[in-house]
Amino acid sequence: MKRVLFSVFLLITLFFTFCSKKVDRQGVDLQIDLTPASVTDSLYLKMDYKFKTEKDFKKFSTDYNVFVHFWRVNSKEMLIQDDHLPLKKTSAWGQNEQIEYSRVLFIPQFLNEFDVDFEGYEEIKLTVGLYNFKSAGKEQPLILFEKKINIQPASINAPEIVYDEGWHEIETDVNAKDYFGKSWRWTTAKSVCIIENPKKECTLIIKGGVNKTVFQDQKLIFKINDVLLDEFIPDDVNFSKEYTISPQMMGSGDEFSLRIETDKVFSPANGFPNSKDNRELGAQVFFIYFREKLK
Repeated sequence: MKRVLFSVFLLITLFFTFCSKKVDRQGVDLQIDLTPASVTDSLYLKMDYKFKTEKDFKKFSTDYNVFVHFWRVNSKEMLIQDDHLPLKKTSAWGQNEQIEYSRVLFIPQFLNEFDVDFEGYEEIKLTVGLYNFKSAGKEQPLILFEKKINIQPASINAPEIVYDEGWHEIETDVNAKDYFGKSWRWTTAKSVCIIENPKKECTLIIKGGVNKTVFQDQKLIFKINDVLLDEFIPDDVNFSKEYTISPQMMGSGDEFSLRIETDKVFSPANGFPNSKDNRELGAQVFFIYFREKLK
């Protein structure tokens, strides 16, 4: 309840602070660079933070958290929050000092390209600053950075992924707490994705799951154009794997294949008394991310 009340207070405080024409940054300047510069939804976004203290900076007596809020301008809703502690405690900051570090966050898919009112992008307001969690309701947050960003749908520059052979239909759980657990597809013994070839170094992320009550030692095999990328037995029910895919691995064609194979499959109807599901199931795939690698 205290956290909820603090969040409400912070939102109200930020609103009134936005209305102020003059902002006292207390001798602290913040520069943020975003990579990639063209921001879409369904994107891992790198944020480079550069805090700089001026000669008039007065030492902080406490340690502040950094708040990072992405606001949907039209609906006044918070899209993403990445509050965190800075690389160096603020109580240890001195005059004429620079504190630099990077963080990566995920912008979920939230744009509806097929909405008749969609204008091709949505305006988002990024607000970053410092706040003292321990003195919530007593001390105003210090806003250091504000920027409006036009977020476009991922389809404008993300390579297209086609779920080709060996996939079952999408299933959903709207109540899942984890964004990546809200929808998934089951593989069969061999499932294939056809992916547009960007001919650039890319990041491939696969988030999935296996049924450990059926198989403790089920092996998964990932291949790029029939060449082995990885094989492993997941340590837990869920897994997350990240790879760097080079242009050489993708080949010279306009498309390449990603194969997900497993050495064991099961049918729920054979393993669970109350199930009538006769499908051949391999592994769950919650999320496949394939985009140009962040530099």
